[in-house]
Amino acid sequence: MALAVLATFIAMIHTTVYLTAKNDIEAHLEKNAKGIAVSIAQALAMDIEEYKAFLETEDANSEYYQKMQTYFNSIKEVSNVKFIYTERKVDEKTTEYELDAEPVGSPAFSPPGEKEDNNPQKEAVFASGVPYAYRADKFAKWGKLLGAFAPIFDRDGKVLGIVGVDIDGTHIYGNLQRLNVALIAIYAFIVAASMALTWKFSHNILDPLLKDKMTGAYTKRYFEGFLGHEITHAVRTHKDLALMMFDLDHFKNINDTYGHVFGDKVLTTISGIIKKSLRPKDYFVRYGGEEFVAMIANSDINHVLEAAERIRCTVEAGHIFNAEKNHEVKVTISIGVAGLNNAAISPKELVERADKALYTAKVTRNTVSLYDA
Repeated sequence: MALAVLATFIAMIHTTVYLTAKNDIEAHLEKNAKGIAVSIAQALAMDIEEYKAFLETEDANSEYYQKMQTYFNSIKEVSNVKFIYTERKVDEKTTEYELDAEPVGSPAFSPPGEKEDNNPQKEAVFASGVPYAYRADKFAKWGKLLGAFAPIFDRDGKVLGIVGVDIDGTHIYGNLQRLNVALIAIYAFIVAASMALTWKFSHNILDPLLKDKMTGAYTKRYFEGFLGHEITHAVRTHKDLALMMFDLDHFKNINDTYGHVFGDKVLTTISGIIKKSLRPKDYFVRYGGEEFVAMIANSDINHVLEAAERIRCTVEAGHIFNAEKNHEVKVTISIGVAGLNNAAISPKELVERADKALYTAKVTRNTVSLYDA
């Protein structure tokens, strides 16, 4: 009886650990796919007249098609994306492919104008203009895919088409299955270890794609991909959203005086201070050489300013030891803050507001400035 109870208890723990790892990985992949799809849709919207002109011809040999195919493949080279394509709606039951990252003539290539069945996921994006992430197990021919759709907007706000992005999770699911077998075989011993291993496994898959190697902050490309979605969500749900933009004061002088190796030490030290001062749910981004951005959701602007001032004071109070010259180097930081205030503004405008606030802070250095319209 005791053994049966113990076996049941272990099985419950095993199931919980396995499903947590699986759901965590799928959630990360869906978020990644949605971010990439939104980023591509925004890039297309910036040159929407070119895209519309291409739709008139649907010529896979055109210069525009080749340019976009190169752009799509550059994204695939730095990510685990398998397919990138665009579609437009023909009628309630049908869509047709337009752009495709696959080479012309390959088995996976869908030529412009090729018809495709519409589905509820695509239709929801066409109807609402809101990105959608999905888990598509049916494409056994191409592997176990997870993906997303993002709307392509015309200049008048009309949904002109959608961007589709598919991520191949076959290898990841294979590793999960092996983990499942190992957990069953080793029972209680592996349960404790697997919680740490699966957490590390799930997060390390995407870190090389999403995070800066030196500081551990998210990359600018990833940040630009998801910021628009976060703004849309904040406006729709009437939640607060703010950006902090950081710049290390006189960082060029530090590099010139102490060398780039010590400059890298300064960057990692200061970024570590900032990350420790943020909440786990906040996004910390390396935006440029010595510039960083933090995206703060669901926090009143006054609390954001208080957090920014704490970061500034912590950086100012600390010193970084330079072994070569045998003395401590004082570093300060300037911080610009901009809030969304539930206004439907673009990602570019919100970043520009934070940048303007930062510019004001850098006039005096070592201060916090709030954007004032």
